Amino acid sequence: MNLVEDPALIIAKARKSSSGATSNFSEIWTEIEEGLITLIYGSNKIQSAGPSLGITIKLCRDILRGKNVLVNIEEGSPEYKEHVDFLKETQRAGDKVSVVRSRIQVVQHAKALNFFIDQVVLTGHDLTEELILHSHAILYHGLEDENVIAGKYHTHEAAVSYGKPGEGKKKSNMCIRASVVPRYMKEMVESLKQDLANAERDNENDPCTLVAHYHHQFVMIHPFGDGNGRMSRIILNALLLKYAGYLSLFGSENSDKDHYLAVVRQGAKVFHDEDMGIQFENQTSRRELTRYVLHKSKRSLESMWAWVKGTEKK
Repeated sequence: MNLVEDPALIIAKARKSSSGATSNFSEIWTEIEEGLITLIYGSNKIQSAGPSLGITIKLCRDILRGKNVLVNIEEGSPEYKEHVDFLKETQRAGDKVSVVRSRIQVVQHAKALNFFIDQVVLTGHDLTEELILHSHAILYHGLEDENVIAGKYHTHEAAVSYGKPGEGKKKSNMCIRASVVPRYMKEMVESLKQDLANAERDNENDPCTLVAHYHHQFVMIHPFGDGNGRMSRIILNALLLKYAGYLSLFGSENSDKDHYLAVVRQGAKVFHDEDMGIQFENQTSRRELTRYVLHKSKRSLESMWAWVKGTEKK
């Protein structure tokens, strides 16, 4: 997979130089930072989690720039009112516990994404089960309940539905058995590692399709009690950033959630029909989601490489 310039080098230079007003990298770092914030907001929105876009931007910028962020907030403040209004608009409870929870959801999401990018993109570590588990522990820190343990695969049988808040009870689809989740995850990670190595060896130039296939696989395995969708999009975008130099951003536009969940729902039906008995490269359940990810990657891809080509001319 040949890139014009290593995305890790771009990000490292951008982070180092972004404080300078005349930095050649300030523009691309702004693009990357805005992309990561859009990713977090959209990913939370798909799951009916997190606060408004304005508050998400403020909290994420501080996290991505290494600042300490408090999740507690003073009742009666203008920002608190913005929290309450947004939660009620999205048909969620507007009490203090719900406000703080929505702040935790965005803060921990930003921390988990930041950690994953540091490990996979900047440090160059392979994707491992341990890395996925540790990232989920960050993502879900402060959000645990009797059904979800941060950083641990679920041990109870689980079902997933794809409804909207306030729509009432929706039909749920059973996930794969909890007892086989560790085996499925082990096989997925090992297969991804081998496929990435083969792609680099053979200079294949379509990392998006490969990574999107495994995004679908992770969603179908559904290894955690909660946070699976957000983890899947963290993994997807960190790998895209590393191997392709761009992000796949979806969820922030009003039509995104319904479209994405419809694609996931259809893919889940086919996945459970095929299961792991069919070789991964022959599975058809991933195709529609792969097309969706490719479509949503276009804008980020154009922005990243327009900047790279511009710097080459200077």
